[in-house]
Amino acid sequence: MADPSIGRLVRRFLRGLTFRQLATVWAEEFIGMLARPIPGFLGFTLRYLLYKCLFRRLGGFSFIYSGVYLQHCYGIDAGRNLHVSAGAVLYGRGGLRLGDNVLIGHHATIYSSQHRWDDPSVPIIYQGHRSEPVWIGDDVWIGAQAVVVPGVRIATGTVVAAGAVVTEDTAAYTIVGGVPARAIGQRDPPALRRGQG
Repeated sequence: MADPSIGRLVRRFLRGLTFRQLATVWAEEFIGMLARPIPGFLGFTLRYLLYKCLFRRLGGFSFIYSGVYLQHCYGIDAGRNLHVSAGAVLYGRGGLRLGDNVLIGHHATIYSSQHRWDDPSVPIIYQGHRSEPVWIGDDVWIGAQAVVVPGVRIATGTVVAAGAVVTEDTAAYTIVGGVPARAIGQRDPPALRRGQG
């Protein structure tokens, strides 16, 4: 089988996006490039204003640190008080829902789409993408250099340890770690903590 031309790959990519999605991809690349390195409160404010326009929804002020890389923002729906540390990558092509009070550590990556590889007769680069939404509940902390793969649901109150690779759904108020991530601990739910105080 002959390899598809680069032109055909580009046409396939463009056909898969609406005009608004194409405009968002352009804006996040070029305007995001200008806003990405600005430090301090000015940088937080400029990035918040930019992503308020580009995200599907951004519920309240967010702290997106310098050096964060966001792609396909049209698929990202985020709640209030989102904190994304430097070097993190969020990929919203397949749909990414972030709850309230979510912390994402340095160089963590969250993908809602990945390359297909199921047909060994076709090079992977030509097989396109498979999209699966990622859902992250409220009060979640994703540690530094953790990876969340497409199709995963991270339940409310979960802590993902640094360097973990989350390949399966988590249970509420668990601590997960390892490759692949497994439950390594438990947090007390808020109602239980209030009863102890």
